[in-house]
Amino acid sequence: MRPAARMVPMPDRRTIADADGSPIATFVPGRRDGRDLAELLELEVPVERAVPAILAELKGFRVAGPEALGRALVAAGGIPARHAHVYSYDLSGERPEPRPPAGITLTAVDRPAGDLLATYLAAHPPDHVDWPVIAAEDSSVHLGAILSGRFGRMLDSSGLAIAADGCVVAGILVAELEDGERPFGGPWVMELFRDARYRGAGRALLERSLALTEGPTLGLTVTHGNPAERLYRQLGFRRVFSAFSVDL
Repeated sequence: MRPAARMVPMPDRRTIADADGSPIATFVPGRRDGRDLAELLELEVPVERAVPAILAELKGFRVAGPEALGRALVAAGGIPARHAHVYSYDLSGERPEPRPPAGITLTAVDRPAGDLLATYLAAHPPDHVDWPVIAAEDSSVHLGAILSGRFGRMLDSSGLAIAADGCVVAGILVAELEDGERPFGGPWVMELFRDARYRGAGRALLERSLALTEGPTLGLTVTHGNPAERLYRQLGFRRVFSAFSVDL
């Protein structure tokens, strides 16, 4: 499972306008890994009218907006990146009770990134929807960055699932995203992954996080086509935003 939140929205939006000054679209600017980002893009006009202006104004950007726009940008020569959905859980209501599978113990994250790496990689085989991202990055560096607080302060609702032999079989990393208004800020599931042989361990960790997280909401991002999306819905997460990302 990979509901990682790689986008960290900022509150200021920018506007793309036509020659008459009429708004075409608005977006949240950002930059990550040397690439300019146009995130949470919202259209003010029909897609067919917006595409030429976006291609002209955002050349070289990664644009994340509605699916119809993303597919139109791909048809115009853009390179598809990621189709993902943002989910949010209302923590003000009743929360589920963690129920780990037999033989599995849920603990805090008390191990370095290297101890999580094998399970993290095993959770994302080549046929997984997130494999292209995994293959393109140094996963050890990525996990280390999360644990070090690079994306936001690690929260105690992060956790590991440990088998009887002491091996890590699943993990959930939750951080406090300080930039962006909820549901795009606050406590956020940066990673949730498990060894396929230990069914139920990922769910138990997410239930534990829901029980321990303080705040009005817990958010996450899931790639379109990831079967984990069913789990989030079952537990009461609500889809609040979808984005089709395209490199221009």
